[in-house]
Amino acid sequence: MKWKLLFNQLNLRQARRIRDKTQDEMAELLNIHVHTYRKIEENPDLATVEQAKKIAQYLNLPYNEIFFDS
Repeated sequence: MKWKLLFNQLNLRQARRIRDKTQDEMAELLNIHVHTYRKIEENPDLATVEQAKKIAQYLNLPYNEIFFDS
């Protein structure tokens, strides 16, 4: 399954920055090392469904519009 941030054509990093969140905060939310979170930002395909849902909720963005690409 292909993952891609579709919300307003933003990538995951841009969405995080708009919400004024740090990579450290995101990593802590997901219970992963910040380096692992950076890899998810570079390649959202690496995020699990659970991680994608947590990210969507934390950034207050629609889950189905953030990661799923048709």
